[in-house]
Amino acid sequence: MCLEGSEWGGAPFDTPDFKKEQTYISASAYAVFASGIPAIESDKHRLITTVHGGIGKDLDRFSASRLPGRPTGFEWEALSLPTMPGVQFNELFPRRYAIASVTYRYEALFFLYPYVTATYGFVERPRFTTEGIRNTTDSLPALGGGLVTGAPWKSQIELNYSYNFGIFRDPGGAPPTRGGHGAFILWSKEL
Repeated sequence: MCLEGSEWGGAPFDTPDFKKEQTYISASAYAVFASGIPAIESDKHRLITTVHGGIGKDLDRFSASRLPGRPTGFEWEALSLPTMPGVQFNELFPRRYAIASVTYRYEALFFLYPYVTATYGFVERPRFTTEGIRNTTDSLPALGGGLVTGAPWKSQIELNYSYNFGIFRDPGGAPPTRGGHGAFILWSKEL
């Protein structure tokens, strides 16, 4: 169906001029370190450290990096994707960010892995100020923990909880408050 003509008010979008399209620059980097716990001679204790960072110029809502809030302990996830525990899915799409995370995981049984994690991030995000909406860089510390276990039919279940101390939440009609919870129950199956 074509929406051209005077009855519909003309074409819904202008013809793009590719010579005037804005270009952008974006760069990100990450590092992951996994090791045992110093002074403990057992492979059941693991310490996983991640560092993520990104910067960009002339980014918009489509080209900016996304910082998902789902806190997970899966090893098979893409290690290059940073997560910010306690925020909503794709709530943050900053031009600049730096996130460090430390996770301690213990193999309680051959199919049972409890873990605790601490995350600290500096993330640029839009905030309401007295001058209007401005981008500010804020610290977003978070703590969390969970349990990953094997399940029937080549599957696994993860129970997870995290709390972000720096994120703002609107309690509905009241001024925004600091702090946000994240809780997940995930079931995944190998095909």
